[in-house]
Formats: sequence, structure tokens, C-alpha cells
Amino acid sequence: MTTTLIIDHPWKESFNHGILNQLIAGLEQDQKIYQVIDLNKDGFNPVMCEAELAGYQSGSVLDPLVLHYMNILRETTQLVLIFPIWWYSSPASLKGFLDKVLLNEFAFFDGGNGIQPLLSVDSVVVFTTSDQPTEQLDQHCTRSYKHQLTTTLEDIGMRNISWYHLGSVKHLSANERQAHLDSVYEKL
Repeated sequence: MTTTLIIDHPWKESFNHGILNQLIAGLEQDQKIYQVIDLNKDGFNPVMCEAELAGYQSGSVLDPLVLHYMNILRETTQLVLIFPIWWYSSPASLKGFLDKVLLNEFAFFDGGNGIQPLLSVDSVVVFTTSDQPTEQLDQHCTRSYKHQLTTTLEDIGMRNISWYHLGSVKHLSANERQAHLDSVYEKL
């Protein structure tokens, strides 16, 4: 079983990176195989250019980093996404990852009769954070955004999707933050 952790946060000292580090520590302690995709550290360009769009339906790839990510996903049995909710959605790099990596004839096949999944990922765990209270996000976006992302992942063959959100991060005490970090690994 290979776990792939994808993080989309530009600041290494962020709480999101704290979640990543806690998960890595648990995986290493249990001697599990894992890979990390750090979209910001990798310098991933989320913008799909005209030439990339032209090759989208055929699954052709121009960016070597996209090919690298595709190879990682082929080996993935558990996917973990870690990102903040900004403006009621994910940061641009994660959206660009979905657009540029989850291509036709790689992640799915659409021959005109609906989407057929091509990836096989046994479980997906999503960790999100926000400065807004969770209840406020639920009212404005989280339910619809969660539904949209979950549907996308299910359409390409990912199963058993669970989502853990921590709101009001900047208002939490150091003890509350640590308690959350101490609980993340058990959610895998």
C-alpha cells in the first residue's frame, strides 16, 4: 500500500505543514510506504496553457512534472489531500493539479457514454483548515465544495473519501492545535 500526501500551502511553517509532518511521522513510525507531492515546493504551475488544453482529451502531456505526478498516482492506494480553504475553495495549485493531472485516458475515459474511472485508489482522506468557523463555512461553501471535490474524485475511481476540517485555526490555543495534530494520523 502506497500513501500519497498532496499538500497545497506555500508556507512551510503553516498549520497545514504541521498536519503533513504529523502524518509523515506516523507513517515512518509504522514503516509504511509514502510519497509527498508539495505543489508549492515543486513549483507546480496550475495554469493550463493553450497547448496543454489542445492535448487534454487525448491525454497528451507537455509538463514533465505532470508526468511525474501521474506516475505517482498510478502507484497510490491511499491519497491524502492537505490544504486551506481560501475564498470558499482550495488554493489554485490544487485546482490546477486536478485540471492538468487527472486527464482523459489516464484518470478517466470519456468516449461519449459518460465518464469511466481509470484510477483505483482505495481511500482518500482530506484535511482542510480555515480561519473562519466551520459552521460559517458550511453555510457558505463547504458542503457544495466538498460535494464537488468528492464527486470528481469518485468519478475517476477513488473510494472511501473522508473529510476533516478544522476551522477558526488562528483563534485556537496552542493546546487545541496540538490536540488536533495528535489526532490526524489515526484518521488515515
